[in-house]
Amino acid sequence: MADYGLKCWNSSGVLTLDLTDTLSRLRYSNTVAASSNSNTTLADISGKSTIQFGVALESTKLPHLVTRSGTTITWTARSNSYYPSSSTLILVFVYD
Repeated sequence: MADYGLKCWNSSGVLTLDLTDTLSRLRYSNTVAASSNSNTTLADISGKSTIQFGVALESTKLPHLVTRSGTTITWTARSNSYYPSSSTLILVFVYD
């Protein structure tokens, strides 16, 4: 029986990608202001695995706290007086 599908090997002959591997894709990105608290609903992530996080756009401050509940992604500014939130890039990746 022949194998069909996508397989990739590196220059050493090691299989690096196979048909059964899980791949991620960027589903959502948004830049939010330092003091904003909000959310968005992504109906198409229902029943799928995701990873969501924020990246601080100012090096001396913290990113927003990013969480998921069902199909809702929520970002919350941190209010720590020593390390408040900066403007933050919100990223949501889906594993199909």
